[in-house]
Amino acid sequence: MRRLFILLVLLCTLPVFIYAKEYKVVTFTTETAGTVEFNHDVHLARLGKSCTTCHNSLYNVVKKNPPVTMAEMEKGKSCGACHDKKKAFALADCVRCHRVKEVPIEIADFGAVVFSHNFHLGMYSCGECHNRLFKASSDNPPVSMAQMERGVSCGACHDGKSAFTVKENCTKCHTVKDIPFSADAQFSHKVHLGMYGCGDCHSKLFVAGPNSKRYTMQEMANGRSCGACHDGKTGFSVQGDCGKCHKGVKEVPFPASDALFSHKFHLTIYRCADCHSGIFVGGAGSKRYTMADMEKSRSCGACHDSSIAFSVAGSCNRCHTSTKEVTFDIKDAGKVTFSHDFHKGMYACGDCHNKVFRTGSESRRYSMAEMEKGQSCGACHDGKSAFTVAGNCGKCHPVKELTFTDDAVFSHTRHLEMYKCADCHNQLFKAGPDNKRHTMGQMEQGASCGACHDGNTGFSVKGDCNRCHKSTIEVTFRVPETGPTLFSHKFHAGMYKCTDCHNSIFATGKAAKRYKMADMEQGRSCGACHDAKTAFGVKENCEKCHPVKELRFKESGAFFSHKFHIAAYSCNDCHDKIFSPGLATRRATMPDMEKGKSCGACHDGKSAFTSSENCEKCHTVTKAVRYEIPGMVGNALFSHKVHLGRGYNCADCHKKLIPTGVERRPVTMKQMEEGKSCGSCHGFSMAFSVKDQNSCDRCHQRRFVPEK
Repeated sequence: MRRLFILLVLLCTLPVFIYAKEYKVVTFTTETAGTVEFNHDVHLARLGKSCTTCHNSLYNVVKKNPPVTMAEMEKGKSCGACHDKKKAFALADCVRCHRVKEVPIEIADFGAVVFSHNFHLGMYSCGECHNRLFKASSDNPPVSMAQMERGVSCGACHDGKSAFTVKENCTKCHTVKDIPFSADAQFSHKVHLGMYGCGDCHSKLFVAGPNSKRYTMQEMANGRSCGACHDGKTGFSVQGDCGKCHKGVKEVPFPASDALFSHKFHLTIYRCADCHSGIFVGGAGSKRYTMADMEKSRSCGACHDSSIAFSVAGSCNRCHTSTKEVTFDIKDAGKVTFSHDFHKGMYACGDCHNKVFRTGSESRRYSMAEMEKGQSCGACHDGKSAFTVAGNCGKCHPVKELTFTDDAVFSHTRHLEMYKCADCHNQLFKAGPDNKRHTMGQMEQGASCGACHDGNTGFSVKGDCNRCHKSTIEVTFRVPETGPTLFSHKFHAGMYKCTDCHNSIFATGKAAKRYKMADMEQGRSCGACHDAKTAFGVKENCEKCHPVKELRFKESGAFFSHKFHIAAYSCNDCHDKIFSPGLATRRATMPDMEKGKSCGACHDGKSAFTSSENCEKCHTVTKAVRYEIPGMVGNALFSHKVHLGRGYNCADCHKKLIPTGVERRPVTMKQMEEGKSCGSCHGFSMAFSVKDQNSCDRCHQRRFVPEK
């Protein structure tokens, strides 16, 4: 019976043993030949599912195995014990274990060149190149074309005898393509390779790849880049034959001002060189000009001066194909929209631009004070030509109904029926995001709305809450110790007026203060009414405000029922004497409880069942326990369900064999073989033995373990 008991305990502690039907793949990372995968399933199928053929004679399953070289394997070590061309394929069949792939080689000035293993393995074996010419790794030193021409690297074979020479056959390895440039220009490798060799240009005129440099047309005209040949002698000149390379020019839009320049139209009258590069520098060096610059004959203004072509000064709609509504984001007064469409119905562009308003980078913003002195919009909006800017704020600045926290509403519409904007702005309120919020206490002293709402000019802010606050809200207090606590305005408003509590008992807004239960018990905050006379007392009726819930302890599967305990006890029987609720609570171990702490204060076998023997009363859920075991042994799983189904109870193992919680300690296989932990049953005829190597996979599940 004692042995049966010991076995049961053992089974409870140790992973209960599930057959691991699937052994996973072990990946080895080599220094010079990439990764190698070892597949347990394939090898076990060949070895009659015998782990001991390799473990521990060739590989130790617990200790870290030292790396083994190919030379050592060829002498019979590690994989070489079987892979000798007799028992299994020879080690010389490299690609059976070492996966090969297409290798992209990054060349500093030519991009990537792809080396094909598949193609070369059709003619050569691995050993003909590795490691004589190339290390089988990613850190081979870079080799120049000049070195290859002397027989290094690829040049050992690509010498014009064994294979094509590296010297003149660039495109055999380096892929070339047509290269698009800005301004719709394109360079064709195909065309030029029909006349020249790669070395005629690279790297004398052009450095290929990411280090290449772009040249301006001016630099080309001075003989750089394409201009070395395209000089009007060797090839057509870069200075006049634009259309030879720039196959298509495009219309140039200027989105900021909705203007358009048409190449198509201008090329019917002028040649490219008439404008480029005297008047306009194209590409990255291009510069944007203001309308003021153009009026001084720069850029478009060189021709558009009213002599050669229409003037830039007054014919706006000839280039600016449309106008748009302009929105100004005013710091203190929200967004203001200027309508071009409305004003164009009465005025021409030149009436305002550039006399009253500068455009583009020269435009500037004006203050209301400046407008009242006749600048900007104030040039017309002076009370004569158009309404004055001084008192008609709502004509341009849209006003809206404002909603504040606690469902308070301010109506601009209603107030504008009685007052002007300047009556409040910016004396009482600064418009925009910089406006300051005031508390009800400050308003009662004349700040903000309280300047008028004092009971004389307007209704008082002190008592007529519902004039502005259209509804009340349910308030949830996040109490760290007891969770969310709800205060219902709806319930209390059925019996009291707002001013019964605000601001005598409760200050609102930023002045609001949180009170402790001790404060309430002394008559402050809720305790002013909840004193067991006017309403139930705060001291004895916790659950009236604080919701309680059933507690589940995930780690141990234990369950505590507030509902059950509240039927027998009051809250303060436990709180805060035995338990400090919320975040301040401390978890107690089972030994702590057995010493009278936490639940053990009552569960002592007198007041209630003892905590030491009635596990299932609280621990309503048991679960499988997974043991994380380092190394290549594999994790282990213990099943409570299996062991409880065999007729054991918790006390058979806990706490005699297996301590619980923080007192649990790891146990080695050697200790189990000596009868500790699982070994008290597994090894004494009560269950399979922990010493039996054929039973390892009944507990240990193999897993993927990358070697370093």
